Amino acid sequence: MRYGWILGLLALATISTKVCAEKLGGEAFTDPAFVWQSVPSDWIEKPVAPEAEAQHADLAISLDQQLYPYLLPLIDKYAKQHGLTIAATKGTCGISAGLLFRKAIDIGGFCCAPGETDRLPGLRFHTLAIAAIALVVHPDNPVEDVTLSQARGLFRGTIAAWSSVVDPPDPVVPQAVHPIGRLHCKLRPGHWRLLLDNEDSFGANLLEVGAIEDMVRSVAADPKAIGYETLWMVHNHHDAGAVKPLRLNGVSPDDAEALAQGRYPLYRVYNVTTWEGAAAKPLAKDLVRFLLDRVEGTDSRFFMVPVTRLRANGWRFEGDELVGEPESSALRKRSPIYAKQAPSLDAYLAP
Repeated sequence: MRYGWILGLLALATISTKVCAEKLGGEAFTDPAFVWQSVPSDWIEKPVAPEAEAQHADLAISLDQQLYPYLLPLIDKYAKQHGLTIAATKGTCGISAGLLFRKAIDIGGFCCAPGETDRLPGLRFHTLAIAAIALVVHPDNPVEDVTLSQARGLFRGTIAAWSSVVDPPDPVVPQAVHPIGRLHCKLRPGHWRLLLDNEDSFGANLLEVGAIEDMVRSVAADPKAIGYETLWMVHNHHDAGAVKPLRLNGVSPDDAEALAQGRYPLYRVYNVTTWEGAAAKPLAKDLVRFLLDRVEGTDSRFFMVPVTRLRANGWRFEGDELVGEPESSALRKRSPIYAKQAPSLDAYLAP
């Protein structure tokens, strides 16, 4: 009988370990049917009222820092062609979210899929494209390829030596692993949360940085470091130093076809928004349609995979919004587990 109890406990521990392992990565999307109702009673009928610097513009726009350098030339071109004054500012997903909550902008730009708190009444999300998030190391690091499980171990601290991911062991490989993270947009699904779902999952030795440039600079300066960023931003901040992207599960982050097929597991989702109802503006919808059309011919240096290629590979959409990975994804299938509790207003306004 004693041995039966021991075997039972071992089996339970094994099951628990497997469950924990499966939940290391977070969800890629939130429920598109969810609407955050924690708004003032008169909020829904309120029109957009731009803040001082944009009061006299035809459209007020806030773009995440990843979208701003890509979309601004297109927006300026559109404004010139149509004789419009468009006030576009660079910020973060949190800044766009806060301005949308205050109904101070006509269009918000995000580098992430929307979280529940972003799903305001009357707000619609339009996906422009996705882009791979590359794991990056110092150019002198001889490692070229890691599995997703190894990548998680490197950031969790369960793999503490680079020699552990090289077979056979290489004495040239630096021993200690120095993980670097930029833990932005914690309330939004996808992005780095596909690697590890929350900040508590990262190891105690994680060096946290606040800016993209700091991520590139920190990895470029440390032969033992590993970080992550989109290839577009790595190239955009090349002055901060040189880094080397790793293959993940044998797939290079610059393999657009692999990303489109769901064979590369880490990516960003780029969205812009429009309003329905009292805050709706035809000019905003026309501009968004223009931007969606132009993404199809995007410059390859942005490493974006547009929605037409995603649709062709079975990614799931709700209207214009990307809401699910392809069912045939060979790497992983994340079943949506949607929270029913809406976060607080303070959480909503967090960057």
